[in-house]
Amino acid sequence: MPKMRASFQGLIRLLAQSLYPEPDVFIRELLQNAHDSIQLRRVHEPESVGEIRIDADERAHTLSFSDNGGGMDRRDIEEFLSVIGGTGTGSRARELASHDVAVATIGQFGIGLLSAFVVAERIEVYTRKPHAIQTWRWVNHGGEDYELEELAADAQPPGTRVMITLAANQTAFLDGRLIRQVVRRYADFLPFPILLNGFGPINAVNAPWHEPDWHDPRKRERSLSTFLSQRYADPPLLAIPIDLPQPRTLGGLFVPARYAPGGPAGGTVDLFQARMCIRANDTDLLPEWARFVRGVLDCPDLQPTAARDNVVRDAAYHALREALGKSIMAALLDLAVRDRPRFLHLCDWHHDAIKGMAARHAEFGAAVLDHLPFETNQGQLTLPDYLSRQPATTEGKRSLYFFTHEADTNQFYRLCQARGLLAVNAGRPFDETLLRRYANQYPETVQLKPLDRVDDPAFYERLDATEQATYTRLERALERTLVERDVQVRARASRFQPENLSVVLLAGQRVTAFDEMERVLEKPFLLEGLAELAGDVRDRLRSQPLTLLLNVDHPLVQRLGKLPDPDDPRYRPLLVGLYHGALLNAQHRLTPAAARRFHADLQALLLDHLELWLRQEPPSPTTGRP
Repeated sequence: MPKMRASFQGLIRLLAQSLYPEPDVFIRELLQNAHDSIQLRRVHEPESVGEIRIDADERAHTLSFSDNGGGMDRRDIEEFLSVIGGTGTGSRARELASHDVAVATIGQFGIGLLSAFVVAERIEVYTRKPHAIQTWRWVNHGGEDYELEELAADAQPPGTRVMITLAANQTAFLDGRLIRQVVRRYADFLPFPILLNGFGPINAVNAPWHEPDWHDPRKRERSLSTFLSQRYADPPLLAIPIDLPQPRTLGGLFVPARYAPGGPAGGTVDLFQARMCIRANDTDLLPEWARFVRGVLDCPDLQPTAARDNVVRDAAYHALREALGKSIMAALLDLAVRDRPRFLHLCDWHHDAIKGMAARHAEFGAAVLDHLPFETNQGQLTLPDYLSRQPATTEGKRSLYFFTHEADTNQFYRLCQARGLLAVNAGRPFDETLLRRYANQYPETVQLKPLDRVDDPAFYERLDATEQATYTRLERALERTLVERDVQVRARASRFQPENLSVVLLAGQRVTAFDEMERVLEKPFLLEGLAELAGDVRDRLRSQPLTLLLNVDHPLVQRLGKLPDPDDPRYRPLLVGLYHGALLNAQHRLTPAAARRFHADLQALLLDHLELWLRQEPPSPTTGRP
């Protein structure tokens, strides 16, 4: 029967590339092997000082990794080094564990050495155990055949040197800057110095959580903030020390001092396992709501995958995820109480992230909602602070006044200040959602009052029948005049404070939606069907009337209300001017056509005013003219 044939050399490279899709991982794996070898030697020689050397030879296209660890003899080579898939983790890991020495679960050589075939044409290993009388040289070109040669003892000091000859298209790994970057990414916290071409160390060796000062809260916060500022591009607004007993985890998280735009990605962490980074920029470990957080964590209890580029989603993983969420929430709440200005700064920088996550995730929202700031006409306040300043009704409820168009502050803040009340500017993303959630949590004590959608008699006093009849002609004249300008309004006379505010425009939601449709239609390459749909929605929004409230306590409105015929064409610029004034005061966007009309009307009014002034001025004594 015919048999399948396989190219052993091709299979080796295929295995290597499948396990290690990132070619720079071979540096991590060879450094890990060197680390584990040193740890093995220190079990029997505790005074031994470990050191790892990387040497690049640009002329020979070789990269060497040397350690002064335990080395190997012929049995080790044949059992571990020459068996594809052998890891050497069994007996050696048990030996180290019995001495309370932690090593990675992918141990000496075996799979780790396989990673070098992603970039190498040839691998040479020189190795000698301490006190051995010979050195062993092992050579492989990526095939099933290998060379094993016994050399004199002085051919290699105790330890192991792995020399790889790089493929022609992989010589970029001879660049010292690239080597430093990879070492910092993966092996920054290995407890032994790593030298590059005799200089170094190029790794930090210890992080703050490895130092004795870690248990001093003040020194810990200072050292962690400094460390995070140096490791990452953004300084921390809030540094969060992580020291968890179960699963055992050390490290630091932080909220960066930069704007975090909205997006689906989670918070990012560099994930270490026993001081070796196995996953940089992981976006899965932190809770989904914590996407404004990043940092570095070392958890020896996590189980790496075979390629050591991810971790197994086991019980330890999920327990760590839950514990990290609790740590982040505790740090935020502590900051809200301990350092309110910094907490407000943090919430301002990361508004979309923090309030967005509070709106989407009930657990996070329930924890932080009482502490989140909302903009009001008395500055930033929490919702409990806001309600404590509002008077209670006879039913024991307190009104939560808000508006949803951010530009409405001019008119609605003045309305509330005139009555000694507060208004929340809920124009930023997620604010209205959180206000409604808060009101739903406390329905017996909180009632929402949307200022831009409700004609609230608490603000806008209804007129009696007699007074209303006086202003009905003005209301209809104003509506008819604006229809001629392609503006749909519903005018209504009312009485409100302050008296010097002549008109209020209730249009927040409609104007916001209209503006969004306008922006959609301005985008290039909009599909024909979508453009037609957006245009239809815009036209429907335009056809819905705005509410224009006239203040009968304002002198201008009073004079206009007494006109016998407000439909007279002479008064149309004044009526249109009322609308334009309300539009400007509400800071709503003027279309180009409306801006041109407003400009023309204003010029006409100024000219009329000038002519009236000139008619009233006495003639000049010298010229006889005004």
